Amino acid sequence: MGEPHKTGMPAWFERALAHRPESRFVMSEGARLHYLAWGLESRDRPGLLFVHGYRAHAHYWDFIAPYFTDRYRVVAMDLSGMGDSGHRKTYSALGFAADIAAVVEDAGLAPAVVVGHSFGGARALRAAAEFPRLIAHVVAVDSICRFADSPPSAAAAPRKPRLEPYPDFESARARYRLTPEQPCDNGFLLDHVARFSLRPEGGGWIWKFDPYLPPGPHEPDMGVVLRGLDIPVDYLRGESSTVIRPQEAERIVGCLRRGRGPIVIPESYHYLMLDQPLALIAALKALLTPRP
Repeated sequence: MGEPHKTGMPAWFERALAHRPESRFVMSEGARLHYLAWGLESRDRPGLLFVHGYRAHAHYWDFIAPYFTDRYRVVAMDLSGMGDSGHRKTYSALGFAADIAAVVEDAGLAPAVVVGHSFGGARALRAAAEFPRLIAHVVAVDSICRFADSPPSAAAAPRKPRLEPYPDFESARARYRLTPEQPCDNGFLLDHVARFSLRPEGGGWIWKFDPYLPPGPHEPDMGVVLRGLDIPVDYLRGESSTVIRPQEAERIVGCLRRGRGPIVIPESYHYLMLDQPLALIAALKALLTPRP
């Protein structure tokens, strides 16, 4: 995937990481939210926000976001309870939507384009419904949208998190797994996101996400949210995703007034940014070209 740099990493990856973001924080309903920002000083450019998936973090976008700084003021955020954001006593779908709104407002991105992966895509859609003046366009990437008649989820419950620290970073890194588990040929990208999934504590290392974060929370009926949106919404799906089946993606798009897709990225599973990062960048650039 691209010519290797002298470090052994692909040149495109090195170029992205060389464009270092600024870390910022904002309070949202009692929680301190963290976000990464590229080029916020370019006030004449529109805003673009990246939102990660469940138990993930903003650094999943480190090698994607910099490729959009030529046209956008770009931000990648940590939802509450994840990454370097603060934890809450309770979590809700509306609360995560409010997290997104708080970052859009604090970074001055409105009306923003929001790209959300998996859990983050569904939260972005809810945020667009709740805060319509803040969000102009959503791209949902392999995102789960449950309906009132959806059968109970067959997905395995998240593994019970380890509460005691690992003795060193290497032993913690060895336990890092994608959820759901899937093949990934780009080990250097897994190493990158794993590095930012851990923090030092008590002489060892522990996962950053809140161990008491509930699975979901999902909307009771995303159909209501989807049918109420009057903004462009694009839906991307991994060809071999085990999270979203083709018919489910088609149903999601069918509920949208201004929906496009599902657009399928070949040779990818659920984590499109890890499986096919350059194809994802190219697809997003095409989708974010202004519509006639």
